[in-house]
Amino acid sequence: MCSVCLDRLVGDIRSLPTLYDDCMSQTGSGTVRVIRNRPRKSTTADPMSAAATEVRTAIRKVLASWASLVADERRLQRPPRDILELSQFLCRHAEWLAAHPAAAEIVDEIGELTRTARRVAYSHGGSRVPVGSCPTCSGELVAYMRRREDSLPAEIVCDTVPDHRWPATRWATLARAIQER
Repeated sequence: MCSVCLDRLVGDIRSLPTLYDDCMSQTGSGTVRVIRNRPRKSTTADPMSAAATEVRTAIRKVLASWASLVADERRLQRPPRDILELSQFLCRHAEWLAAHPAAAEIVDEIGELTRTARRVAYSHGGSRVPVGSCPTCSGELVAYMRRREDSLPAEIVCDTVPDHRWPATRWATLARAIQER
């Protein structure tokens, strides 16, 4: 696998936890109610589109499957089925995967899954643009650009610490902070 394909694979794997979370906010025709357990005994019902539910299930299944392959063949302990932990595990072993006979399969499968998840997560027509490094932590910043009629404002959010966020009115301040870093 060439270095460009490896970088694309790692980028796609890193984006899946965010896409997984962003699919959660997608509702529409065919909405289903998903029960989410909250701390201890309370539960809430969240609406989620059927397409988002399918994509989230596929993300968990695909990441867990590739992580199992790595763990089994390298005789490592499997990571928990947490999306972020699975993603981080696969990123740590990406070079090993790049040399594996199934390297082309993982690139194709993760790439297609990432494209599908983006279509579902951002079906409202907005776009997601990488910005650079977060000036507060080691995360990467992503700008969420929205259409005028969208009820959500444009903002820049850190992919590691979601509390690190800047509305469009603070982008000049953020730019200075990034430059000073």
